[in-house]
Amino acid sequence: MKKFIVPALAALALFAPALAMAQPGPERGDRGDRGQRMFERMCADADARIASRLAYVEAKVKPTAAQRGAWDAFARDSREAARPMRALCDNPPAAAAEGDAAAGLARRERFVTAMGQSLALLRPAVERFQTALDAAQKTALAEALTPGHGRHFR
Repeated sequence: MKKFIVPALAALALFAPALAMAQPGPERGDRGDRGQRMFERMCADADARIASRLAYVEAKVKPTAAQRGAWDAFARDSREAARPMRALCDNPPAAAAEGDAAAGLARRERFVTAMGQSLALLRPAVERFQTALDAAQKTALAEALTPGHGRHFR
């Protein structure tokens, strides 16, 4: 059972932002542009969000002077991993018309694809960085990079 729960929670953490972009149906009230507003906020604050996340990871991992080069490479690679999401922000998908399920799915697919591309760039950066870390730092890195700060995937 636990083998099913962990991947399900991971998928939920990955897809929840994409699901939030969906246009709500009429039963949810007059919030038709909620997903668009969320997308615009995400794009407007992307650089600040990346900087704050890197500062958080650095504070948790506490790289030593000897690890500074590995940290700098990780931070650079992390910023580069945001490139697919920035490209999506520069060329956002059009909002789906009410009742156009296919267009809504296409919009979410673009978001999930960009997120997947970003994760595909981030994973090797994490793999390279964690080789320079001790066991406690590896644990701190894993917790800092886990949705919910490690509360859900132990």
